[in-house]
Order: sequence, then C-alpha cells, then structure tokens
Amino acid sequence: MSAPPGPGSEHQIGVGRSAAGSLADGADGGASLFPAAFRMLPGELADSYRILGDYAGALRAIADHPALDGARKVGLLKAVAGAIEGAESFEAKDAAVRAALTLRHLLQSRDLELRDPWRMLQAVGQDLEKTAYPDWSDLLAWCRFWAAPLGRMAFSLAGGSEHGLAKAESFAIAVELLHLVEQAPAQHKWLGRVYLPARWFKEAGSEALELAGASATEGLNRVFARAIGEAGQLLAASGGLYRHLPTRRLRAAMATAQGEANAWARTLARADPLRGARRPAGPARLMASLAGVLRGLTS
Repeated sequence: MSAPPGPGSEHQIGVGRSAAGSLADGADGGASLFPAAFRMLPGELADSYRILGDYAGALRAIADHPALDGARKVGLLKAVAGAIEGAESFEAKDAAVRAALTLRHLLQSRDLELRDPWRMLQAVGQDLEKTAYPDWSDLLAWCRFWAAPLGRMAFSLAGGSEHGLAKAESFAIAVELLHLVEQAPAQHKWLGRVYLPARWFKEAGSEALELAGASATEGLNRVFARAIGEAGQLLAASGGLYRHLPTRRLRAAMATAQGEANAWARTLARADPLRGARRPAGPARLMASLAGVLRGLTS
C-alpha cells in the first residue's frame, strides 16, 4: 500500500486489513484472498462470510485509523462490546456497532457462542497499546485472539465438525502470517506497528527500521522467510481440513482455499514485500481450483 488511509470516515478500513479467518477475511468476506474458493460457496454461506468480514474490517478500521486518538478508539470499541453483549446503551448508527449486531444475530441464529467476537475485540484492544512483539510466542498469542476466532467461526458456519477446529485455527493463523509479511512495510510506516518478532530481526542481523527501505536487505529477507516458513508449517498442520466439512461442494471450496494459500506463500517467498503486495497469478489459482474440486469429489 503506497498511501495511508484518508482521515475522513472513522469507519474506513485502514492499512493492515486482516487476512485472517479462512474464507471470512476482509470487507469482501474472503473473495479477494481466495477468489476461486469463494466462487464455490453457496450464496447463504458467502453472505455469512461477508458478515464476518464486515466485523473484522470494522475492528481494524478503528484500531488502524491514524486520524483517531486513543480515547476515541477506546470509546468505539466499548460501543462494539456493548453490541456483542446485547446492552442497550450504544449508538446503533455506528458502522462498527452495526457490524457487531449483525454478527451477534448470525451467531445466535446458528446457536454459536459469542466468545470468538469477544476475543477479536481483545486482540484489537491490545493493538491500541502494543506496537511490537518480542518473540514468536507473543505474536502467536495475538494470532490466537485475532485470526483463530475468525477461522473457528467460518468453519463452524460451514457446518464443520468439532474434530476439524484445530486445523481451522492453524489455517487461519497461517493466512494471517502471510498477510503480516505482505503488509509489514505499510504497518510500520503508517502505524508504527511491527508484528514480526523482534527476536527474528536480531537473529537475522536486521532491524525493524529496514522496513522503511526501498527494497529488502538480506537480513530482512531472512525475517520474511522465517515468517513464511512458520506459515508453511501451519498450512501443513491444517492439511485435510476439507475432510471435516459436510458436503462435497464445501470440501472442494476448502481444499481450493488451502491450495490458494499455499500458492500465495510460494509467491510471497519469491517477492520483495517492500516493493508491493504480490498474489498468485491466474494459472496458480486455476491449478488450486482444479485440485480442490478433485479432492472434494473424491473425499
């Protein structure tokens, strides 16, 4: 991203819109991250994923907007908390509150707990105070409150079995790591926030200030490679996630999303995030789609 978000609407999605949450990421519900997989979804499920994406995007819009002061951000997050818990003393006209109310209704209509939206709210609250992570364990803990809940909700809304929840979490965290690599320069430049662990920079002979460069140094490339490697291990741990979904159509969609995520990791490993975001080209997505359909039909 080459420019900061504008100072206009306080609900505008700022830099660092998350890629977490399997098919349920961002304001488009995952369509831009996994377009081949998203096209396979039933319409009702795609709409549900857009609701998840709206909620995630609204939270990020608050935490990542450089024109809002801390007190205003805290006030907005408190209003979202009120909407989640069903309080009556909130402003329903607020975009973030509307997103929270819509998600609350969706989850309750499916008899799903409200714990996961709460955890995401906690992760965003931490973003208001914490701008760096000392070690991998610290970053992973944040991912378990931000990315993993989106993965669980998306998987549960698709009718996934409880036996697949751990794999759904692994997949969501892997995708979030890829996103953090891709967005690291913008997050550092506009928010002063560095998610990639400080220990990784030190061990690579690099420093976070190198994120402001025109191209990645050798040390910074080692930091990126380490993050992509961790994402790869998590993607491997999520293997077979599609088998825990109830229909062939959904299994094909999930297998395709996993294929697209692996293609993204390979593309990112060959790219320089300081020179802009890179996503898999059409042929790689087509191969992921064909492989996903095959797995869905034979599982």
